[in-house]
Amino acid sequence: MEKKETKRKNLKERGITLVALVVTIIILLILAGVTLNIALSENGLFQRAKGAAKRYENASENEAEILDNLDKTLAELNRPKIESSEVARSLKEYQGKYVDIGLDTNGNSKVDDWEIFYAGNGRIFLIAADYVPADNLKTWGIIGDTGSLKDNGFQQYSSDYKYIVNWSTPTRFLTLPTTPDKFSSLVMHTGYTLNDSNPNSIAVSHLLNTEAWSGIKEATDKKDFIDFVIGGPTLEMWCAAWKEAVNGDADLKPIEADPQASESGYNVKYGETSEMYMYVNGSTDYEPDTTKLDKYKTFFPHTTVVEDICYGYWLASPSSTSSTYAPKFLMYVEYDGLVAYYGYDNFFCSVRPVVSLRSGVKLVEKEPGGNEYDVVG
Repeated sequence: MEKKETKRKNLKERGITLVALVVTIIILLILAGVTLNIALSENGLFQRAKGAAKRYENASENEAEILDNLDKTLAELNRPKIESSEVARSLKEYQGKYVDIGLDTNGNSKVDDWEIFYAGNGRIFLIAADYVPADNLKTWGIIGDTGSLKDNGFQQYSSDYKYIVNWSTPTRFLTLPTTPDKFSSLVMHTGYTLNDSNPNSIAVSHLLNTEAWSGIKEATDKKDFIDFVIGGPTLEMWCAAWKEAVNGDADLKPIEADPQASESGYNVKYGETSEMYMYVNGSTDYEPDTTKLDKYKTFFPHTTVVEDICYGYWLASPSSTSSTYAPKFLMYVEYDGLVAYYGYDNFFCSVRPVVSLRSGVKLVEKEPGGNEYDVVG
């Protein structure tokens, strides 16, 4: 009897254990399902872990980008900023360096269209690196769309020759800037005053009238850094820049602008010699070897006649010459080193506009030790 009771008890305990096992397995299956759901569902642990890893990767990339931008910003801040006074002190070193003002003048890349030419009165002056085609002058509203005369007096000589511009009937004297700072920057206090009674002054008034050339300023990407634009350097500015350029060169001479007040215009002077024209070797009767001019491309972008007819570019200064036969004379720079005069209504020259950066504008190198600059405030 006792054995039967023991056996019944064992069977009962074994049944309870089996039920507990089954319950345990069910619970484990439920937990496993929950765990798998937590781990593998769309918002599960694995997806969250992958998302966290991606976010970490993105954060690392963003951090690297931020650090890279910070490095660039610091490098930008640390780039030496060159002021006009430094350019003026070391003009020979800076002449011909390119400054990017975001304006293509001759179908080239933007940066190599403007060169440092001169610095004075707290300003840096840039010059077009090459003769400017008449089509560009049309685009900027300086001459008419068809090459006809506009208020500034220019016309394209012929559609067959892209560079040549002159004045066929410039009878109207244009008003010059009245701001003393601008005017002194242009004529540099040589004592000559343009006047509407002198025919030689008429074309010069067109070249020096900043409003007539404002289309160039408006076309640039950096117009906020530009004060004004004129149609070409004055003889005084050209000679002052040339003097710095040839300092130490035995073959070429520092010719000067010589105002002739009694004749209402300019001569070119070397030493005690003052003439209406002169080669850049200081001679009036000797044509220099143009190969000596190759290294002075800022002053002589071409050392041959261009398109068989374009001899050079106009300067914004009147000649001292007067004639009843052709009483309209303007100074110009010829390809072979001659600084001379000719009738501006029938000679074949182009223009090289000059940009005056605002007082206080600085330059920074695009690349350390490079030949190209940006403008900054």
